[in-house]
Amino acid sequence: MSKTLKKKKHWSSKVQECAVSWGNAGELSAALEISGGAEHGEFPHLGQVLSDALVCHVGRLPGPGDVLLEVNGTPVSGLTNRDTLAVIRHFREPLRLKTVKPG
Repeated sequence: MSKTLKKKKHWSSKVQECAVSWGNAGELSAALEISGGAEHGEFPHLGQVLSDALVCHVGRLPGPGDVLLEVNGTPVSGLTNRDTLAVIRHFREPLRLKTVKPG
C-alpha cells in the first residue's frame, strides 16, 4: 500500500523582502541585531529587532530569528558576522533585506 505524502513547500517560496530604514536610531545595529555567521557554523540571522526604531517602507518587518539571505541584492549567507555587518554598513538607507523564517 502506498501512502500519499503531503508535498511541502520549498523554503524559497517563503522568502520575504522588505526595505527598512532606522532614522533617528543612529546606526542600524542600534535597531537590529545580527547574530550567527559562518564562524559559528550558522547562517547570519536577526537577533533582537526594535520595531519602534525601524521604519518598513516596503514589505513586512522581519522578526527575530529570521535568516538573512541578502542585503541590497548582495548574498550574505555563508559570510561571517563581521563580514555581514560590513556589507550592511556599506549601503545607505533604506536597506532591502531578503529574509526567510527558519525551519
